[in-house]
Amino acid sequence: MQRTRNRWSSLCYGLAALCLLPGAALADDDKLLVEAIDVEGGAATLYITPEHQALLIDSGWPADIGAKNPDSAQRIIASARRHGLSKLDYVLITHYHVDHVGGMPELLAQFPVGTLLDHGPVREVPPPGMPPAAAALQPAVLHPKYVEALRGHEHRTLKPGDTLSIGSLHLTVVTSDGATIDHALPGAAGTIAECDSMKPMDKDGGEENARSVGVVLTFGRSRIAALGDLTWNMEKQLVCPRDKVGPVDLFIVSHHGANLSNSPALLHALSPRIAIMDNGAMKGGDVETYETVSRSPRLVQLWQLHFAQSGGAQHNVPETYIANPSATGDTHASLEATVSSQGAITVTNDRTGYSQTYPPSAAGGAPRKGREAP
Repeated sequence: MQRTRNRWSSLCYGLAALCLLPGAALADDDKLLVEAIDVEGGAATLYITPEHQALLIDSGWPADIGAKNPDSAQRIIASARRHGLSKLDYVLITHYHVDHVGGMPELLAQFPVGTLLDHGPVREVPPPGMPPAAAALQPAVLHPKYVEALRGHEHRTLKPGDTLSIGSLHLTVVTSDGATIDHALPGAAGTIAECDSMKPMDKDGGEENARSVGVVLTFGRSRIAALGDLTWNMEKQLVCPRDKVGPVDLFIVSHHGANLSNSPALLHALSPRIAIMDNGAMKGGDVETYETVSRSPRLVQLWQLHFAQSGGAQHNVPETYIANPSATGDTHASLEATVSSQGAITVTNDRTGYSQTYPPSAAGGAPRKGREAP
């Protein structure tokens, strides 16, 4: 999957990245830790700054479904404690589907949390005649439980264009509650050729997906895109006819790798060097998304939390780059990315300890390998 980079585009992107540097200086050895926690096809990504401040994006499933033994909240808490955290300074809920907000009541009851961030009121209405068991997992039911659980915590509703600094990690909201940012961020790439052939998609998997809070995170020279379950049609508003985001170094693949998201236009606009897909064995990791991400112009490597059963060997990365390659021998392993202030990224497979380091964008050359693949 190694790509031959165009030297001129790499130079231009390197110069653009310099314009994105925040005012506070970072030491060469300052690093941001990004952990994609395995919550079995749900979403929970932990960011820890050099100042030891923490942001969690999404909270996985409720205790009785999805991740079990341990459940989503317990897996998140275990990760936080493993990294020496005694508190999550911020928790951002991208939207109110059960695999993203379901674990919040348990998490808030068991671990200290500072400020809660979200897109505001629930927007999705369950269809009439839904069986009670299914209705109990709908956003209209889950949201009141979330609101009750966050009582006593600071809370902020995010709008496109809002910014937030968490130590040396700087967050810009690019989508929220069905709206996109109204201006281009520094380094945005102009027109995207795939926009001309991008047709609207009828399905969105539920209105809350389109309401996802999507953010671009800047750390030193590096940029990370995390868009929740943002849908195909909202992606078009974000990058067409002109891109508002620009290239990133790391992309948390949207919607667990579902084909209702991750359009060719979005992947062209973001042009990530590294992508991490938080799919489950039987959830996400769709063939169309695998192919689109793999063809992204600057991609060096895609990593996956699970082997996607629907894709077969042809539409999954090699086992080296999969945290949990077997549905029967699932070890709940995570993927960790360490991002340096100068732009190098090291990704580690928690299952094996294998790691690979990718130099800053303008450095060129092949990635440097860490521990050899087993």
